[in-house]
Amino acid sequence: MNLTMQFIPEGYFILKNKLNKQIYFMNNFKTLVQVKKEHYNIVNGSFNNLFNQVRDVMEIVKRHLIVEPRILIIGVGDDLLKIILQNKFKYTVKTMDIDIELCPDYVGSIENLQEIISEKFDVVVCAHVLEHLPYNYFNKSLEQIKSISDYSLIYLPIAKFGLSFGIGIYPLFFKKLHFISTWFFKKHSFDGQHYWEIGVREHSLYKTRSEIKRYFNIEKEYNPENWLYSYNFILKSKK
Repeated sequence: MNLTMQFIPEGYFILKNKLNKQIYFMNNFKTLVQVKKEHYNIVNGSFNNLFNQVRDVMEIVKRHLIVEPRILIIGVGDDLLKIILQNKFKYTVKTMDIDIELCPDYVGSIENLQEIISEKFDVVVCAHVLEHLPYNYFNKSLEQIKSISDYSLIYLPIAKFGLSFGIGIYPLFFKKLHFISTWFFKKHSFDGQHYWEIGVREHSLYKTRSEIKRYFNIEKEYNPENWLYSYNFILKSKK
């Protein structure tokens, strides 16, 4: 792709491609591209995550009577969400990612959305992306998403542990019992991908929700039974 890199003041650098398009990144992360392209496939919770995203986007479009929806997906992943929304439902869909190899429509980091994207979207999907930035970028990233969207899906990881067991005399009586808690007493350390997660010490759900409410009205929030590792917000941008 014939890329060149140029460092400039205030912690940014510019990546120029052969079309001489400037792409801004922050230069003070431990890594930029944290997840290799080969990682994306339908395993573990990824299919459930995809199902939830498709359902939530369609719910927003239907509830708010959005005609000819324009969708921005931040974090290309396996690209299946774009394929489904664009090919099956005929939505206009664009993507953004920090990884050029994933061939997004926009290349760059989320905290610089307004410098990269000039258009506005009906729905922005940002699923399991924000935890890949240090928490001190959380508020700025939310503000950037709000600035280009009417509605947003923001999915974040929630650190949980649990115990499930059943009691009874089968088949006369049987009941499943679940005990689930967050790792509220545990401090999260950067693991090569996640700088933070909901539910660990210093990052309670209450704190995360309060930060989100500064920029959005929460239309719905839920912890899906089909993927308990994810905590999902459906949001409307504040004016």
